[in-house]
Amino acid sequence: MNSEGAVGYFRVSTKEQAINNNSLPVQETKFKNFCTANNLPSLCTFLDNQSARTADKRPQFQKMLEYCHKNSKKVSHVVVADLSRFARNVVDQGQAIVTLKQLGIEVVSIDEPITDDTAAGKLARNMLGAMHQFFSDSLSEKTKYRMAAGVKAGRWLWVAPIGYLNHNKEIIVDAQRSALVSKAFELVASGRFTTTESVLRQISALGLETRKGKALTKQSFARMLCNPFYCGWIVSGGSRFRGNHTALISESLFEAVQQRLNGKSAPHLRLNEDFPLRGFVKCAGCNKPLTAGWPKGRKERYARYWCWQKECRGVSISRDELELHFVQLLGMLQPTEELIAQLPEIARRKWAVRKAQIAKDAETLAKRMSAQTTLNQKAIRAKLNGDLSEADFRTIKQSIEEETAKIESEIKALDSERSTMEHLIEQSNEEVLSFVEAWRKSNLRQKQELQWTLFPEGLAYSHEKRYFEPANRFLMQSIHEWFQTLNSSQAGLNTFLHEISNVGVPDGI
Repeated sequence: MNSEGAVGYFRVSTKEQAINNNSLPVQETKFKNFCTANNLPSLCTFLDNQSARTADKRPQFQKMLEYCHKNSKKVSHVVVADLSRFARNVVDQGQAIVTLKQLGIEVVSIDEPITDDTAAGKLARNMLGAMHQFFSDSLSEKTKYRMAAGVKAGRWLWVAPIGYLNHNKEIIVDAQRSALVSKAFELVASGRFTTTESVLRQISALGLETRKGKALTKQSFARMLCNPFYCGWIVSGGSRFRGNHTALISESLFEAVQQRLNGKSAPHLRLNEDFPLRGFVKCAGCNKPLTAGWPKGRKERYARYWCWQKECRGVSISRDELELHFVQLLGMLQPTEELIAQLPEIARRKWAVRKAQIAKDAETLAKRMSAQTTLNQKAIRAKLNGDLSEADFRTIKQSIEEETAKIESEIKALDSERSTMEHLIEQSNEEVLSFVEAWRKSNLRQKQELQWTLFPEGLAYSHEKRYFEPANRFLMQSIHEWFQTLNSSQAGLNTFLHEISNVGVPDGI
């Protein structure tokens, strides 16, 4: 062999190998022993400490090729432990070997001495390259499958977004930054600022920064505001899955922010005695709550519910028709005497589950209230330190006061829901309880409490099919339980099936 000099190239396959140096010392030792045995000076070495399947994603590999181009007269060999360290696909391996060969440099695989430049050596080299590529492709397929399965199960498999932390392969809320992230969404949705940069400036003054202690850039802040992860969703490969992590904001707030970013104003879902189902019934097409109002016809105005998403417009229905469907659904909850007799116990079981959720919601609201107190203190400090102007300070204070009032209202709603449902259960023990009559006779607030108590997830309505979709998990679970209750009575079963067949079906069908 020549006595010019050798260049060593090493690569580790995984982050664990890079951290623990599992394969690096072995590769370095083989290279040194090779140089000693063949009387070759060791010119330099190159190490890629990140896994990559293609040559263009390995920076040190590219630097090694560049070094060989500039120093081709003194480099006689590029030495690797084995060809899998050199390349993981046949194309990269072949191109790199040909490039180095044209420079008069030989590629040596220490563990595979049969891969010389003879016809048999080239065949062995190509066969090994194909095997390495098969192993790499197979591993990639398995990794993609596992990641896809993890995402479908609601797991976030990457670095946690700001406001969250990676902890034992789970995503947890970052107590230091989560409240500031939520406040950023609230400020953008409020419409008080002409640009998101103004919100970024204020929220940065309150202390929002990256985990490395750096200020957020405009680009990273813009990505944060468009990330549905914050309202509980994981988007991957064009698909959307409900995540296992804790949402920092509501879906309605996220949608309001997207409307603001697109230069639009989202509909204000305020309470209205005319439309008790607004915000409760969702469009089955886009899963967004329906809005409602009195659009003008040719001669008069008409009460209607509709989907306000321009990309969907999946539902447009008169108020009377939609509320008739809902009343028919309420009537299904007690189709026979047998079920009425057992309804208190069924309601009690449902209420036990709902009470547990209310307790969880109450805990979340308490944390949100505590976060507002903390933000208020940070705003005062930022004002005293000169980081916030008087105008910005007033804006932040107003936002905190509004959010505090909203949280207090939600706490009162939970308390009211407790008393409403407990009263209904007590009433059902004393008399035949009719959810239809209870809903019709109630005021707006009581109607909504009853709606959300019976169907905590709301209801999705399909305009095309003219009924509430089977996608309503809570509804379908309840129907299944009622079906089991009635199964012992053939007469009751026939009545129940007859009523199901009529719910949501238009006249004449």
